[in-house]
Amino acid sequence: MFVVIMGAGRVGYLVAKMLEQDGHDVTIVEMDKERAKELSLLVNGLVIEGDATDPKTLEEANIKQADAFAALTGKDDANLLACILAKHLNPNVRTSLRLGNPKNKRIFEEVGDLKKYFDFVISPEEIAAEYISRNIVTPGFDRVLFPGEGAEIVRFHLTGDNEVAGKLVKDLKLPRDALIVAAYDERGNLIIPSGDTKLPERGQIIIFAKNNVLDDVKGLFEKRKSENEKT
Repeated sequence: MFVVIMGAGRVGYLVAKMLEQDGHDVTIVEMDKERAKELSLLVNGLVIEGDATDPKTLEEANIKQADAFAALTGKDDANLLACILAKHLNPNVRTSLRLGNPKNKRIFEEVGDLKKYFDFVISPEEIAAEYISRNIVTPGFDRVLFPGEGAEIVRFHLTGDNEVAGKLVKDLKLPRDALIVAAYDERGNLIIPSGDTKLPERGQIIIFAKNNVLDDVKGLFEKRKSENEKT
């Protein structure tokens, strides 16, 4: 996949490095001259010093051949304009819009005339705030958030002394709004469980659950075996 990224601050740089590590081709457009010079030594792809809200700069970045475009600066208005221009120059490009202000995110998602210019809207600040608040309320999870749905994917580690270790999924008495979506044994083998699946003694369990049952799920999977059960 060929991806053009606008803005290479902390977020843009990390995204570029991750994409390159996964084998994708990346071109970065960065306005700051010194930052662009620095980036040229840190990434494998092309780094262009310029303004991605200028159609000529986007064309120089080969936007017409790009599979995806990500506007990741800290300026909402510039990111939006760049996505509009990218879609205009390449209607098939998949655009990702970063918004720092959560209010703007909701507005842009609701305005039909704007929605056609971006395929994905992300607010790192909103996600970070949600992640922190959820960890304050229900700590102790490795988690992926779904803020709009009021749900999360969480991960538990089985160490051999968890009460649920070795039990059948159908016998766990999971809350109604929780579902085990995957399990890994201690060797890292993936298991897609059914009701008759026996959980490994050691490994990881991946669960999709609504926020209102997370405490119950946590209590179930973190409960330890009694001394009698261990023996």
